Amino acid sequence: MDTPKPPTGQAIRHALKEELTINLYPLPFTTLAPAIYHVYMHPDDYEAIEGIVPRVIAEIATALTKDVERLNQVNQESDRRGGSFRNLLRQHETMPPIEVPPNGWEIFIQADQDEELPRGALGIESKLMMPARPEYGGTPTVRTVKTVFTEGRRATSSASVSDVPSPAASDAPPRASTTRQAPTTRPAPTPRATLSYQDDDRHHVFLMRKDLIKIGRGGSDAWVDVQLITTPKVSREHCWIRHDADGRFFIRDASTWGTSVNGQLIPVPVRSPDGLVVEPGAETELPGEARIELADALVIQFRAELQR
Repeated sequence: MDTPKPPTGQAIRHALKEELTINLYPLPFTTLAPAIYHVYMHPDDYEAIEGIVPRVIAEIATALTKDVERLNQVNQESDRRGGSFRNLLRQHETMPPIEVPPNGWEIFIQADQDEELPRGALGIESKLMMPARPEYGGTPTVRTVKTVFTEGRRATSSASVSDVPSPAASDAPPRASTTRQAPTTRPAPTPRATLSYQDDDRHHVFLMRKDLIKIGRGGSDAWVDVQLITTPKVSREHCWIRHDADGRFFIRDASTWGTSVNGQLIPVPVRSPDGLVVEPGAETELPGEARIELADALVIQFRAELQR
């Protein structure tokens, strides 16, 4: 049997457009769309496109904006003709204009580290930040929808609405993962290190399986391996961690507000006269266990898994 080909950029774009249109949230004067999309694929599929992932993300972000503009235009034309926008979007008969997220689309494409997706499939987690409701005591909420696309077919694996936790809620337990499909038989690469942290979303444990990872809030113009949902004091690309052939680990700062290891500030990045980061700061060796503090906003507990 032929091995399925990796999902194309067009396939990812159409999948995200479908997630956008299905999960809209109308307000009296505007319609909110999911602004954050995590796209997962089989590790072999991801490896095939890893070199062009930043470009894929940039073009898909542009395409989503054009899709919203086109849908709004169709909506206006439908209103003028006395028609209904409901059939197009499968939502409400009266649909206020869809709003492009003020801070842009946040799209992340990465390998499925749990090895649950088959070749050729896409797993998508979309997040819509919903306004505060009086019955929630004024607390904003986030609606998360998890979907799997296999051979052009869409299947929602889970959907949830939860309060946005306070950054101080650092003792929240890990959220249980949702099984998407049966695991494949391909063994996962041996973890080099474990990173555990609590961001504004939940508690996370990240297994470092590559020799170089980038950490930060990320965005369509800043690809990171460890994406953090937190305050803007954490830069879109905040720091790098590198593992060398001798089993040692090194960290470099690429941020605006600084990075500390076990309470010691590490060298800051080199900047251009207008303040842009030209090159991350000099490398600092990480001990086998370390407390990495990003600005004063978030702490990552680092532990090496490989013996030197």
